[in-house]
Amino acid sequence: MPAAVLVLGAIAWLYAASTPRYALHRLGAAMQRHDVATAERYFDVERIADSATEVIVADYFARQPAPTTTAEAFGRQIAENLARRRVRPQVVTRVRGEIRRSVERAGVHATALVLPVGAVAVLRAFALAPDGPDVWVTYQDPAQGPVRFRMSRRSGQGWQISEFDPEWIRRRAQEERARPR
Repeated sequence: MPAAVLVLGAIAWLYAASTPRYALHRLGAAMQRHDVATAERYFDVERIADSATEVIVADYFARQPAPTTTAEAFGRQIAENLARRRVRPQVVTRVRGEIRRSVERAGVHATALVLPVGAVAVLRAFALAPDGPDVWVTYQDPAQGPVRFRMSRRSGQGWQISEFDPEWIRRRAQEERARPR
């Protein structure tokens, strides 16, 4: 009987340690320790940058006059591709900087991304909605308001944040434009 309880406990622990909630718990713990390197492992910076770049470029070109000829449409496609190639490295740098800034400021500054720490807090704070093999995570950040992001699981890497909600990206871009330089 004790061996069965031990085996069931080990199975339950392995299952819990392989969930997105556990990854969020570990990310929150890394942030509280101000451990940038560990926290970065919970972000797929390349995929975040790809999706954010698409949102930024699409929003910019949506505000431009629509092409009226085939040549203008072709030129616009070239301009969009060039914009993606030019903007993406800047977005990668920005994502890494935001991760570093949030981790360094966690628990110190009110402007930092705040993730709950502790198993009970993680269970209560995050709403998870499955989306195929991924999950969309939603929670209320005290400083930034509602935050929604996708978590994906890659083989050998565990759960990582792979995309932020386009509306959140737009909101952050608007805040950045509004800041005095």
